[in-house]
Amino acid sequence: MGKSRTILGATGAMVCVSLVAACGGQPGSQSSAAPSAASSAAAGGPVTIEWWGWAPGYEDAAKAWNASHPGVQVKFTQTQPGSQGGYQRMLAAVKAGNAPCLAQVGAETLPSFLVEGALEDITAHAQPYNARFQPWTLNTVTFGGKQFGIPVDSGPMGMFYRKDIFDKHGIEVPKTWDEYAAAAEKLRKADPEVSITTFTPDDMYGFAGFAQQAGARWFGISGDAWQVRMNDEATVKVANYWQGLIDKKLVDVMPGWSDGLWKNYTDGKSATFVGAVWMTKVLEDSISKTSGKWAVAPMPVWDVASPSAGNVGGSPNAVLKGCANPKEAVDFAAWLSTDATAFNDLIDKGGLFPVTVDGGSLPNMSGARPFYGDQKVFQVFAEASKNVSPDFSWGPTMPAVNSVFGEAFGKAANGKGGTLAEAMATIQEKAVASLKDKGLTVAP
Repeated sequence: MGKSRTILGATGAMVCVSLVAACGGQPGSQSSAAPSAASSAAAGGPVTIEWWGWAPGYEDAAKAWNASHPGVQVKFTQTQPGSQGGYQRMLAAVKAGNAPCLAQVGAETLPSFLVEGALEDITAHAQPYNARFQPWTLNTVTFGGKQFGIPVDSGPMGMFYRKDIFDKHGIEVPKTWDEYAAAAEKLRKADPEVSITTFTPDDMYGFAGFAQQAGARWFGISGDAWQVRMNDEATVKVANYWQGLIDKKLVDVMPGWSDGLWKNYTDGKSATFVGAVWMTKVLEDSISKTSGKWAVAPMPVWDVASPSAGNVGGSPNAVLKGCANPKEAVDFAAWLSTDATAFNDLIDKGGLFPVTVDGGSLPNMSGARPFYGDQKVFQVFAEASKNVSPDFSWGPTMPAVNSVFGEAFGKAANGKGGTLAEAMATIQEKAVASLKDKGLTVAP
């Protein structure tokens, strides 16, 4: 085949990198019985598993495991979030031969790691645990019938809103995107200093959640080739919607995860944030001075007769290439995701949303959160999770695509080059080119 490669991929293994529907299907019959998580220690001392990640609560989880599993000790290292440098560090470590055994890798980026040959096949070690997970979550870590990670969480979206600002100006909680736009106009007229939200054009994954809700299908497989449709009809519809709000100056525009963004929300300059469930904890930590003023509602929908929700995030723990103790790494990763006490703590500290079959029964899923006026916010996201389409797939070069996205969308949103829809056309071209640069076949 020479340099030309299809979905057989860079690793030389049979991998069908469709994040939602692996070509070999999910792993076969699983037993609900799990082996002992503490495997026999290596001669001369316990097995040590290095683990890199950034989710709040992970360090405490490692300590809890270590206290009860003397034979397998986990050494946790806090990294930058993946898109902020964590993934580059992980891939560099794999190439250098000194990577950790476990790493937090977002579901959107896992196919990229696979194409780079950075993942270990853990199918045999993971199989005893898989019956504990919702079946669709196994598809996010399974390619070509082989499993490369353990699911942890998902990111159904909702609308965080300043209840005090809405009440002050008589703004009703919008149920549709049309109502959201109308609320934006009413709010600006009532107080020119306040916008309905701050649009963050460098956040590809957040925008992908909006596109997914509208029915977008960015990546797929056709025969032995990739399909890339990042400027499909649904995506253009969403881009045009936000372009309209930007053109009317009904939203502020600012980089995501910036000091300016958090100041905007702290000062009450933006009244909503439409985002993933894990933002519950991010907002609590980043804009703590506004505690008690927020509430959560379902994200606005396009059609009330067919409500849908987007999903942003979900970060499996992947076993990286070169791991000397993959079984022990899987044992710990499975414990993290399925142990009731451990994950209940992650809900509280990290805002993580469980993907196990019984995760909805964890106490903190129905717990009141003071930041949101003691609202039981996770119940809103639990309902949203029922309306997330499982058909949205990621491609194998998302870090490269993300870089292009931030530049093109940033220029458009700030009036320095075309519209958001035109930016998506550019991103589409660059996405196709990034796959071809890897020697992957792309369908017309």
